[in-house]
Amino acid sequence: MNHRTEVLISKFTFYAIAAFGAVMFFASKSVAQTANPLPSILSRLTVNSMAGSNEAINTRIPAQAQSMFGGLSQVNCAKGRAPASCLPVGFLDQAFGIGQFTPASAAAAVGKSLTGRETLAQATPWLGQIKVSDALAANPQLRNLLPASAFGGSQLKSSVANLQFGSIVDLTTAKLNRVPSLANTAINKFQGYQKLMTDTIPNVGNIALSKMPKVNVPAGMAILKMDAVRTKERNVRHMVMSGSDLETSKECLTNCDYIETMPIVGLPYLRGARIISGDSLQVRGGHGLLAWVNGGKEPTGIHFIGDTKLVIRNVNAKSGRATVNLNFRGCYYFFGQHCTPYFVGFPLWQLSEKYPTLPLFTDDANVSRVIRLTRPN
Repeated sequence: MNHRTEVLISKFTFYAIAAFGAVMFFASKSVAQTANPLPSILSRLTVNSMAGSNEAINTRIPAQAQSMFGGLSQVNCAKGRAPASCLPVGFLDQAFGIGQFTPASAAAAVGKSLTGRETLAQATPWLGQIKVSDALAANPQLRNLLPASAFGGSQLKSSVANLQFGSIVDLTTAKLNRVPSLANTAINKFQGYQKLMTDTIPNVGNIALSKMPKVNVPAGMAILKMDAVRTKERNVRHMVMSGSDLETSKECLTNCDYIETMPIVGLPYLRGARIISGDSLQVRGGHGLLAWVNGGKEPTGIHFIGDTKLVIRNVNAKSGRATVNLNFRGCYYFFGQHCTPYFVGFPLWQLSEKYPTLPLFTDDANVSRVIRLTRPN
């Protein structure tokens, strides 16, 4: 009598490296030379291109994580609202470094320039939401725009300090050339900028992700296309790629939706790799003092760039489609790294079995293999 047993083989990690190639290790080394298409793909993705969420987002941010988001205590996005209008800049700054842009550099990143003749309502409309005291701390020259009544002698009146700058200064008439240095003052110099929405900051929403300060495009990545769609499966363990930092290649046991992928640039050992839907599986995430945010859970997925991961959702076997979501986390360093799980996400693009779409990318392609062995009694 023979009996079949399942042996879970330890995970094989594939690293794509070198300027125009991918070096893969699986028992022996194999090399595939190819151009890296990631920069051109990221040049087409912007914050404004992110679609509205398929469901309402109402997430509270615990006290331990609020400081990194400028005191933000919650994120509320109605169903269908795009992240540019409801995802605070604090999240995008954590992931992409949006706060490092100045009004001038943001304009330059989309092929524009500031002349100085613009009104503040045109160049820096978000300034109207910043407290007067915080505006002056970021750029002292802004005091030139305040009325004399805002001061008691040379000191700013305490009754004015906490008012919004836009309630004291008419941004529709004040010209940028009255405060020339403002054009080159980084957004993150203004206390409270994390609570702003991207659509209040001119040009930033149209800047390609490839031009974001915190985005370092790797020389090589696993680049995959969707090959098949599966829904409501059980015991999905073989060739699983998705997971989290804490649970790599995490299996799914019941009611499992997932996609199967094919490598585009070689990487033959990723043929048939499976990415389980974030709708089907939550995994452990986060690090340090922030690990318990969102119950310590995040949807399963694959790491993308910076502090983001790609999550597959809305898997539909009938139409052969799935949605790619971009999920964010927040981190800070204090005697080690402390990060929330990737608990807030928005849709980026759709995948299709039948039609060409943007591919999937990851710089950490871990795959678990289940090999069936036949052993004698």
